[in-house]
Amino acid sequence: MSPRIELERVNKHFGPVHVINDVNLTVQEREFVVFLGQSGCGKTTTLRAIAGLETIDSGAIRIAGRAVQDTRPEERDIAFVFQSFALYPHLTVYENMAFPLRATRTPRDEVDRTVRRVAEVLQTSHLLKRRPSALSGGDLQRVAIGRALVRQPKAMLMDEPIGSLDAKLREEMRVELKRLHVEQGSTTIYVTHDQIEAMALADRIVVMHAGVLQQVGSPEEVYANPVNLFVAQFVGSPVMNVAEVSVTGQDGAARVTVAGAAEGFVFPAALIDRLSVAGAADKPLSLGIRPEALEITLAPQDGAIPVEAHLIEPLGSHDIVDLKMGPGFLRARTRAGLVPGPGTQVWVRADAGRAHFFDSGSGQSLGVRL
Repeated sequence: MSPRIELERVNKHFGPVHVINDVNLTVQEREFVVFLGQSGCGKTTTLRAIAGLETIDSGAIRIAGRAVQDTRPEERDIAFVFQSFALYPHLTVYENMAFPLRATRTPRDEVDRTVRRVAEVLQTSHLLKRRPSALSGGDLQRVAIGRALVRQPKAMLMDEPIGSLDAKLREEMRVELKRLHVEQGSTTIYVTHDQIEAMALADRIVVMHAGVLQQVGSPEEVYANPVNLFVAQFVGSPVMNVAEVSVTGQDGAARVTVAGAAEGFVFPAALIDRLSVAGAADKPLSLGIRPEALEITLAPQDGAIPVEAHLIEPLGSHDIVDLKMGPGFLRARTRAGLVPGPGTQVWVRADAGRAHFFDSGSGQSLGVRL
């Protein structure tokens, strides 16, 4: 049975550095949770603490309701897949996968049966007689995962397991990992700095920064409703546009003007009242808006601002266009080939329903949506 994993007020210091800062989190049975954050944010240390590879300074870690923070790793019945494959080069794939079972004196026939069953699930049956030096990166990762699975652990912990693979293999392995999770039904915690991996794999994403949980939610929630500027600009590719703005009433509407720009976006007048209710009347404001929420046209439109296309990044299915706005730029996503080239004058308007407003000082979302 896949267990629930609970972290309650977990703290960890490395000298003066507070690596895990009062973390509270519950990972439900059979859930796939992804820890997402920059290098050094504490996500791997948290994973290692759950596995028992790091001690914690305070707090509790419970697996299936049992406190394990003071138990040895082997007593927690958790499998750990590292970023490096860590296979024995002199052993065959079969022997590498069998090693954890033989270390616990599992009967030979059971070892053989388990290894072959897991190899079939991972589609590595044809590789069992090979040594690691004869395998591709993707096959090496499958073997490393298989070595963890043969123990039939209560939960799987994965530390950037496909981070060293090339782009095509990473895409293939994302599909394999999701399929494997669905088939095995294990509780899984996965660490990555790649937000595309997080969005593709997770039931819930845990965004970490400087040892602190910034936001926990489904990929859709984290993408559509970031709680602060860090999450807004970490999740999404390209990242969310963020610019300091002023909001004024004009002609029965709210005018949202990027600092230094001559003209502002036209939003519904209700925005002014909602900002006031949120206590933002006298605070410095930042507008957050994703590239796909900016609409570009080649001719004037009602409510659209004339701007210059500065740089065009063609990505095949679509283009990313940098628009000169005041002293800075906003990035917009358009259909491929819409803007003929840099220097073209275009008109842009913002989808008010997908605009976010943040307190520029604290970085927190004001929760104001139209």
